[in-house]
Amino acid sequence: MRKIVPAAGTALALSLMLTACGGAEMDSVELAKDPSEGTAPSVSFETPLQVSEAETKVLREGDGEDLDEGDNILLQAALFKGSDGSSLGDTYSQGASQVLKLDDQLKEAIPEMHDALIDAQEGAIIAYSSPDTSGAAGDESTSVEVYQVAKKILAPLNEDMKDTSDKMPNVTQDDQGKPTIEKPSGKEPKDLQTEVLSEGDGEEVADTDTVVANYVGVRWEDGEVFDSSYDKNAPASFPLDNVIEGWKEGLKGQKVGSRVLLAVPTDQAYGTEKQLGKDSQYPSGSLVFVVDILGAVPTPEPAPSESAAPSESAAPQPSEEAGGSEAPKPAPSESEK
Repeated sequence: MRKIVPAAGTALALSLMLTACGGAEMDSVELAKDPSEGTAPSVSFETPLQVSEAETKVLREGDGEDLDEGDNILLQAALFKGSDGSSLGDTYSQGASQVLKLDDQLKEAIPEMHDALIDAQEGAIIAYSSPDTSGAAGDESTSVEVYQVAKKILAPLNEDMKDTSDKMPNVTQDDQGKPTIEKPSGKEPKDLQTEVLSEGDGEEVADTDTVVANYVGVRWEDGEVFDSSYDKNAPASFPLDNVIEGWKEGLKGQKVGSRVLLAVPTDQAYGTEKQLGKDSQYPSGSLVFVVDILGAVPTPEPAPSESAAPSESAAPQPSEEAGGSEAPKPAPSESEK
């Protein structure tokens, strides 16, 4: 079994289960209402729905770019009970989304979804159901999972880079474009320092956007890597208003397709070791990041209280199994330390 978990940092995180099989028992599933700003699509189907084998059904064809093997895509998701069609939650109402790579790993784990997505275009809406969800609603019905291809995002960057200034650590890259930040020298920055190592030609990132990016981060004091989406084999997706202040300020106004070097002072990162506490999961002190901006879309406004409430087990967590990454969060509050 393979889980696809929407990006962390939202009030609601769905664990949408996808497994491999095949079949044809979803004829009754139809798109009842298109998604809109911050609102998930509605579907209708005969209840209780029960599939004997996993299968997909295209509810709406896309009208954007074709999807190809190896592409990274941004997905929105909604989940419905097979017993009565009621909502189990969605990512639309939370401004969330998930990056998924169309690769051999997905093909091996979930061949139906892989094949459906390879044949799709941006904007497509695809339903999925699997017998593995049978019993979740207290009967033998199987859940209906609905996925929308929100956007096809850029491939990992591998462009020539400018030299960094004397105030910033040097950055190199390997043949695949994966960057390495050399150990910083000198005093930690007192203010946010930003340098564009290679400039893209996409749209400028707005402070209200959800950004898709590859990144690597090191501590200024010792140059040790504390986080890297490259090591997780997938970019991160995050609303720009839900990351550390250094990312908010440093990425706002940058162009999609750019590689940006950020030297983030302590007060725009997570804080000092004393502020964070001994057992904190966050790195203390000043930090340095290389961020590759692969895509940006407007973050939907959260819907009113009509959205499903999160369950106790639905704590926001990144999913390495799903190939997802997690961008730097805001500094923790006193209650989180």
